[in-house]
Amino acid sequence: MWLVNCSKKDIDCLFFNKIVYKKADKVQAQQYQKMVNLCFVKDINSGSYWETKFRDIKLEEYLKNEKKSERFRKSCYSES
Repeated sequence: MWLVNCSKKDIDCLFFNKIVYKKADKVQAQQYQKMVNLCFVKDINSGSYWETKFRDIKLEEYLKNEKKSERFRKSCYSES
């Protein structure tokens, strides 16, 4: 079971219409429902821009790597 690119309407529908499952699938179904609940409560869906500190950290790391790559390229070209 995957939750990918669900619209707000999809998340609302999944939240209000709880998943029905067989006893053998209980753990997986509950994990899925927990994700639906989280998406509903935090308003996470394909139409929202979810603000998180993790995104800022990823951006910082990306910029650091870009600066390192740029310095490396400059040092390679300056030596030749």
